[in-house]
Amino acid sequence: MECAPVRSSAVTFRQFEYFVGVVQLGSMSAAARKFGVSPSAMSQQMGVLEDSLGHKLFGAGARRSGLTKFGREFYKHASNILDSVDQAISIGEQFPDGMITVGTTPTLANKMLPSLIQRMPHRRGVNAIEIRSFCDMRALSSALDSGAVDLALGPLRRSSAKFVHVIGDEELVVACPPNQEGRLRGSWDRLAEMPWIRCAPSSDITDLVDREARRAGVRIRYAVTAPDVTAALNLVAHRVGVALVPLMSLSESSRAVTAIRLESPLQRSILAHATEMTPTVEELMRILTEAVLPRPVEPTRLCAV
Repeated sequence: MECAPVRSSAVTFRQFEYFVGVVQLGSMSAAARKFGVSPSAMSQQMGVLEDSLGHKLFGAGARRSGLTKFGREFYKHASNILDSVDQAISIGEQFPDGMITVGTTPTLANKMLPSLIQRMPHRRGVNAIEIRSFCDMRALSSALDSGAVDLALGPLRRSSAKFVHVIGDEELVVACPPNQEGRLRGSWDRLAEMPWIRCAPSSDITDLVDREARRAGVRIRYAVTAPDVTAALNLVAHRVGVALVPLMSLSESSRAVTAIRLESPLQRSILAHATEMTPTVEELMRILTEAVLPRPVEPTRLCAV
């Protein structure tokens, strides 16, 4: 059964709350106590609501808590409206003032963002930062386009971002087990003889390896697919194979890994993308543009291929 047309100018949101409260609590007096009004005021408001609707909501009786057929149907709609309002209000709790979500690569999340975030709590309007890690730059672009992240930082090629800033270039090197650089020093032909570790199945690093291998006329054999660069470096340290990794991912703890710098260095541009320049995003974007990509600790051996 459909409710009769409601004259919205005559019905108030408070009357919806009162009515639903009467039904749920079972009496006018209980609803009056809940909302802090007198029973007579509650009864009067229910009478005004019935006049506005042009239908009786309650059956005959002193307690006036039993619903008519129209009242039962109207209650369904009224309670749904209140639920929708509650849900709409709760959305605000998911978007606190000063909250920013940054999507980036695992390497940048570990090597670049910590020093920047250290400065953020002292910045005006920034209360909380969430970092999300992406190995697949297409997934990062999609997250930015959908609004899942406020700012995307990484080697993004394209997105719907209105604001793009170039942060700098990062070099990629071939990580190999110690004492292997001598026999791999020759060319891509020798690198192709090694088992390779893929850094995530959809990583743009994998695309770079495949592109360079095609240019050299060789075929790369992937032995293991790692979830990220850190896992790939651990596999290299255990002599499972070689992997192309960002140079900044190496540190003093990388003594079990040798980095081979390619004769024609592989570089990719790191950019910051944002679709909306909110005050919080603008503040972080400014800090990023002032930043310098971290210099990695030089690995134990750095050879040219």
